[in-house]
Amino acid sequence: MKSLLRFLNTFIYGLSFLLAVVTFSIALPILWRGFYYLHIDLLNIPDIVGYSKEDIIFSFNELMDSLVFYKPFGEGVFSYSVSGMNHFLDCRVLFTLDLITFPISFVIFAIYSVLIKLNFIKVYKPFNMSILFYFSFIPILLFGSLAIFALVDVNSAYTFFHAVLFPGKDNWMFNPYTDPIINALPEQFFLNCGILIFGVLFLILLTVIIFNIVRKVCSNSIQIFNKYDLMTRRSI
Repeated sequence: MKSLLRFLNTFIYGLSFLLAVVTFSIALPILWRGFYYLHIDLLNIPDIVGYSKEDIIFSFNELMDSLVFYKPFGEGVFSYSVSGMNHFLDCRVLFTLDLITFPISFVIFAIYSVLIKLNFIKVYKPFNMSILFYFSFIPILLFGSLAIFALVDVNSAYTFFHAVLFPGKDNWMFNPYTDPIINALPEQFFLNCGILIFGVLFLILLTVIIFNIVRKVCSNSIQIFNKYDLMTRRSI
C-alpha cells in the first residue's frame, strides 16, 4: 500500500510539473498581446489588409477579449462568417482549458514541493535523480519531434496540428474573402508563436535537467570527499 501511494505521489508530482510548464508556455502568446503587436510592422500587416495599425490592434484586442474574457464576439473592423466565428469559439474552449489547467497544476505542484521538502510525503527518485528530471524529457522529445516535422513540411504540420485539435472540422480553413482577418494573422505569426512556446518550454526544462545533473555531480563529489576524508582520518 505504501509503495502504491508513493508511486501515485510521484506520478502526480511529475505530472503537475509537466502540465504547469506546458500550459504556462502555451499561455504566453495567448496573454502577451504585445507579441502580436510586434508582428504588425514586422510582417507589414497594414499593407496586406489595407487598415491602419490602430485598427488592426483594435480588431485583435476585440477578438482576444472574446476568446479569453468571454466578451461578445467581434473582430473589430473585419467582417466574418459564421464558420469563421465558430472556429474562433472552438479556440476559446482550448484557451480556457489551458488557462484553467495552468494555475491548478501549478498549485498542486507547489503544494507537493513543500510537502516533499518537509518530508510529509515521499516520492521515488530513480538513480537518486528527481522525477522532474525524467519528466522533463517527455515534452522536449514530443515538441521537438513536432518542430522538426514543421521545419521539414510546415504546411503538412499545420494541417496535422489542426486535425488533432479540431477533429472532424474544417472551419479552420479560412476564406480570406469571407473572413479577411486571416490576412492579419499570417502563418509566420503562428509559426513564431510555436517558436516562442517551444523556446520557453525548452529553456525551463533544460534548466531543470542541468540543475539535477549538477546537483547529482556535486552530491557524488561530496560523498567521495567524505569517504576519502574518513579513510585519511583512520590511517592517521
